[in-house]
Amino acid sequence: MIHTFKMYVPIHHSEVQNIQRRFGITYNTVSEYFEGAYPGVSIVIINAGSGDWRLSFVVDAIKLLEKSNITEADYPMLEQELKEIMFQILGHSAYYKEHILTRIDYRYDVVMANAAERHLLIALYRKLTRSHRHQKRYLGIAKKGEKFNAYETTVYHSSKSTQAVVYLKDEEREAKGIEPEEHEKNVVRYEARVLNGHLNYMSKETTQNNRPKKLWAYLKEDIFIEYFTKYFSSIYHPCDFYKLDESRSIIRQSALSSSNKEKLINFLKSVSSFDLDTPLKTMTKSTRKRRLELLKELGINPVSIPKNYPNAPSAMKNPLDKFPWKMNAK
Repeated sequence: MIHTFKMYVPIHHSEVQNIQRRFGITYNTVSEYFEGAYPGVSIVIINAGSGDWRLSFVVDAIKLLEKSNITEADYPMLEQELKEIMFQILGHSAYYKEHILTRIDYRYDVVMANAAERHLLIALYRKLTRSHRHQKRYLGIAKKGEKFNAYETTVYHSSKSTQAVVYLKDEEREAKGIEPEEHEKNVVRYEARVLNGHLNYMSKETTQNNRPKKLWAYLKEDIFIEYFTKYFSSIYHPCDFYKLDESRSIIRQSALSSSNKEKLINFLKSVSSFDLDTPLKTMTKSTRKRRLELLKELGINPVSIPKNYPNAPSAMKNPLDKFPWKMNAK
């Protein structure tokens, strides 16, 4: 359900002075002093100015609780662990009730034992739409004056307030020279990252169903499903992946009119030539939406498996089709 989150508690300057005296450190060396003291937790004191001091935490919930599948039922244990850390640092945990959540990363892991199919999946995801709402697709990074560096095993759509990310966990660990944990092996990880801007927006009283910036408000199964549906379902389309010849065969055998059959086949060819936005050169978004709906009815994903992809299967299951999508949440 979740992986990491960020939060802070406001503290008084006298608390900062007390920490410095007790541990013989300065406030800006707190992160180094407590590094490794608490599994999965990084701690820093932030001077936000005008007397605003914050004890800030970045928490890997999986490492902290030593549990790979964090659910809503684990909140009391997370709270207890965080309060214990605050007690050891501050001498009390009274500030916990004032904590402010600034980021939360929801995760959904799918095990794909075949490494070639994992890499094929990422290749197919690179053909998804270039933008959705305010989220833009990123396939790599290029700093000014430098060569473009492609992300080999990651695709993400990002805005200033949210990110929808897919990456191969095994390969990500290996690239960092880290041995994958048991629960990370052969995993395709999907993450819906909810950033501070969105949390701020949702906390406004004028927002429908406004939500406080508290961990307990976001560590809920229905909220997790809501965010995944909102930020993934319109980008990562349902149904199995097929080579174009296989899709053509399914379409030809369907009860669609001859005209609609040809339109769908040409649509798939257009997507296959570059990405899901390519057909927009010759059609409107509403027409593209109708094509996608027809393909969904036939059980065909709009992104075809390239015929020249090395050792590619003629068909591949969609790893997201088992996700419990929330209806009418797009």
